[in-house]
Amino acid sequence: MKKPLLFASLILIISVLALSPTACWPTSTDTTTEAEAPTIVAFSASPTEITEGESATLIWNVTEATSIQIDQNVGTGLAAAGTMSVSPTSSTTYTLTASSSAGSATQYVTVTVTEAEETTTPTPPELPPHIAVFDISPNLIHKPPGPGPYSATMHWDVQNATSVTINGMSEPQSGSRTLSPASLGNHTYTLKATNANGTVTKTQVLKVTP
Repeated sequence: MKKPLLFASLILIISVLALSPTACWPTSTDTTTEAEAPTIVAFSASPTEITEGESATLIWNVTEATSIQIDQNVGTGLAAAGTMSVSPTSSTTYTLTASSSAGSATQYVTVTVTEAEETTTPTPPELPPHIAVFDISPNLIHKPPGPGPYSATMHWDVQNATSVTINGMSEPQSGSRTLSPASLGNHTYTLKATNANGTVTKTQVLKVTP
């Protein structure tokens, strides 16, 4: 009587296992890997402050992105890592956007632009007047009917002067004149040169003898 009961029990166990396959077979595992969101490792400008007319360099490094772009007309479809020179005329903020099917990431950097300082060439200080030449040749003449010569020549050349006079008479900065005094004795001629920095004078004497 025991063998038929044992046989019936085995049949029952086998039937239960057949109806419940999960009890003896492992379930399958889903091996699909989800895409990772992009990461902006670095986004910077060098230098961050420039003078108008100069350039700065944008530097970036991005991972897990399928699309990378920087606004302000810098570019789209950029490489994952790179550099780009920019020359903004005023302070500008640049936005880097990295995208993929898993999402997007953004980062900002600002380049500050300062106006160029106007440079003026200083006016050199005015030099004092300078008498380069003032002479009388010869400095001894005779009055007719003496042996001669009967006249002399006065030469002058002045630099940096706004006013030139000889014995009070206005003259150009350079010139010459023939001298034939009618009277005997010493005849003194004084040249005076003047500008805002002062006055210089020089004197020559012409002697007239019989």
